Amino acid sequence: MSFSPVKVCEVELSEPVNGISAPGYGSALVLARWYSEPLAVVDIPLSDGAADASQVAQALWLSVGQQVTARYAAAALAVPAQSVAAPRELAMSVAAQAGFGGGSAAPAVSVSGPEALRESGLRLPSSPSYLLGRETTLRNAPSASVIICTRDRAERLDSSLTAVLRQDYPDFEVIVVDNAPVNDAVADLIARRNAAGTGGVPLRRIVQTRPGLSWARNTGLHAASGRIVAFLDDDEHPDQHWLAELARGFTMGKQVTGVSGLVLPALLDTPAQCLYEQFGGHSKGRGLVPQVFDVASHATQHPLYPLPAFGVGASMAFDRLALIGIGGFDVALGAGTAARAGEDTAAIADLMLDGGTFVYQPGAVMWHEHRAEFAEMERQLDGYGSGLTAFYTRALLRNPRRLLTLARLAPRALHDLRGKDSVRTATMGEDYPASMRRATVRGMLSGPFRYLRSRQAQTRVRAQGA
Repeated sequence: MSFSPVKVCEVELSEPVNGISAPGYGSALVLARWYSEPLAVVDIPLSDGAADASQVAQALWLSVGQQVTARYAAAALAVPAQSVAAPRELAMSVAAQAGFGGGSAAPAVSVSGPEALRESGLRLPSSPSYLLGRETTLRNAPSASVIICTRDRAERLDSSLTAVLRQDYPDFEVIVVDNAPVNDAVADLIARRNAAGTGGVPLRRIVQTRPGLSWARNTGLHAASGRIVAFLDDDEHPDQHWLAELARGFTMGKQVTGVSGLVLPALLDTPAQCLYEQFGGHSKGRGLVPQVFDVASHATQHPLYPLPAFGVGASMAFDRLALIGIGGFDVALGAGTAARAGEDTAAIADLMLDGGTFVYQPGAVMWHEHRAEFAEMERQLDGYGSGLTAFYTRALLRNPRRLLTLARLAPRALHDLRGKDSVRTATMGEDYPASMRRATVRGMLSGPFRYLRSRQAQTRVRAQGA
């Protein structure tokens, strides 16, 4: 079967929708946003690398029509366009979403979105509540520290810094942790950036000579001055409002100690990148609806059962003092250790088990560069499998009584591993490569042993550092 790359792009629905021109691409993956709020991720087929404005508008409306119409109805407004009456099923659905229930008469609802999208965009006479909420967050913005950990990848870091320094946020610093560098490339880059100007954003480099992502993250954590600390990797590019939306997440519940965001692919140019995203990517199972995980939510998704993942290291923020209070990231987990992964999952679980609330805020959009080759992807999946069972090994070593909790969760885990309708397996059809399954299983089986070996190694590293 021939491969066609997928063009990744985004569309603002409040502006007129244009066609897509992407020679050489077979389809487009489009993030549809309305007044910057993510509403849907839409696959749009391309013919000879193109789709005209009408085709794009029609495809987008099929995915976002009910949400947009509900928002108009809630504001007692009609969707602007040459309208036709909505089917009764859609009208009832929109009425329910807008809060019209029971015996109340449903409002008159009209639908003609594709024409409105193409001609003028879907405009409101005043700012929607989503933007007003962000403005409130920015007026009361807590100080923030953005921490980027890197190791000998100055070229990728440069691109990531460009996006980070453009954040629409009033009070933040950027800390680059140069992890066990073999040359001065990152130091030279930071020096050039500071000499050229950073728009008033403090930018500094710190060296952590001990290799390992958790060592690097903890170094950034203890050097940070912000009330919240936000982490990303050097192969990622945050949306302009990423930091503001993470900060908004801290206002969405009581005792919020951490927030994660939506992670989407920056590129889908290779078969490996497309396969990874096809089977879930970094935000598998989370969708585009904000979620608050407090103590009461443990009954439906326990901190020791991170499926779907509460968040990933590619985009997460924490209350700095709360993260320091749990000891930061476990240095025996994560990239650069025998365990290979799991440090982000462990930190989130520790905070939640300690009574903290965690929030998933999809408005915090991050663009991630997936692995370009299958060999890299296999290694990544091996690491994820290893990190998961290393996480469980760590949990039992820290508190053997958690075995009872894990026993209660076991039936659900077995279903998710074997069932065809679970978050883990729903997108793994017959075309999912057996080598990828084997890589995940291989990692899971070896994770406990890798973690024990990693603990011993990091104990020696810590002693040498002391």
